[in-house]
Amino acid sequence: MEGAHRQRQLTAGLLAAVVAVASDWAYLTVAVHSQNGPPPLPGIVPFITGYIAAIAAASVLGTACVLGGRSAAAKTVFLSAAAGSAALGVIGILSIGIALLITAALLSIAAATIPPIRRPNAWVWPVSGAAAAIAALIVGFVVVGTF
Repeated sequence: MEGAHRQRQLTAGLLAAVVAVASDWAYLTVAVHSQNGPPPLPGIVPFITGYIAAIAAASVLGTACVLGGRSAAAKTVFLSAAAGSAALGVIGILSIGIALLITAALLSIAAATIPPIRRPNAWVWPVSGAAAAIAALIVGFVVVGTF
């Protein structure tokens, strides 16, 4: 049974990375290049593409943690990336939001298939990581001048 859970974790983590990369590509090609002009805020495009790339990298990192047998770290990385992807997906619902929400769902599936971590305060790292991912999104938008 453990092999089936591990296979689901690896599949969901890698699919999340692929969907995140496809979302990044779609954002650059469809949403940005089809507008025939510079975006109103010049820093927004690099920030969003970088943030989505970080989600894809986190998906790969979580998968590597699964392969290395570091289930607590994998769960934290998957949940943190899922929170960031879901937050950006809600903000960008009219553009690439659906793809980012799919990425968040895949990352949540990968995290859910990891057995519960049996340690005191095992929830602290995943919650802290999710809060940091959302804070990074807010700070990024503040820096580029969106908020």
